[in-house]
Amino acid sequence: MRVGRIGRGWPAVLGLLWVLAAIASAARTLPEEGVVAKVFDGDTVLLHSGERIRYLGIDAPEVAHDRRPADCYGYEAKERNARWVLGKKIRLEYEGEPRDSYGRLMAYVFLTDGRLINAELVREGCAWVFRKDISPRMFERLLSAQRDALAYRRGMWDACPVEPEDRYIGNKRSYVFHRPHCRFGKKVSKTNRVVFFTRWSALEKGYHPCRRCKP
Repeated sequence: MRVGRIGRGWPAVLGLLWVLAAIASAARTLPEEGVVAKVFDGDTVLLHSGERIRYLGIDAPEVAHDRRPADCYGYEAKERNARWVLGKKIRLEYEGEPRDSYGRLMAYVFLTDGRLINAELVREGCAWVFRKDISPRMFERLLSAQRDALAYRRGMWDACPVEPEDRYIGNKRSYVFHRPHCRFGKKVSKTNRVVFFTRWSALEKGYHPCRRCKP
């Protein structure tokens, strides 16, 4: 009887082994480098291999798409990204889950001389820090670049004036901050809520502007 139970369990065991092998194979086949064939915007590119790369740890202003208008500085960020990487060989590093819900590879992008493009774009005021799924070490590196951009009012920090509020609602869990009237900001629990009295103080702490209310 014991042998029979083991025999009946073999399909499940084999299935589990197949899944683990597939995961290991996918991890091994993640590209470590490539040449940029196309730049979509300030934080997304296409390699000659066909892989789309979304820069990990940052978020750039959007260009016009899906009948939505471009954000302020969206095309400038795209142009600057293209100057950095278009037609060039890049090296890729990953953290955590390598693909997002759109199937894009989430990666840190390095030039052959070692410069981290994610940080360079933030330092030039072409992108914000986006804390989700990045290590504390990399967050501090990107945040340092953002503070530098804010201090010197580079890029969008000079070109894109924003109507100020008397306070902003930050979410300590998502690291997003909102205008006080934003419906998403109103949903932040007391446990996760933090109040900022200037936009700059939220940005200097590494909080990311809400995409809806655009504080």
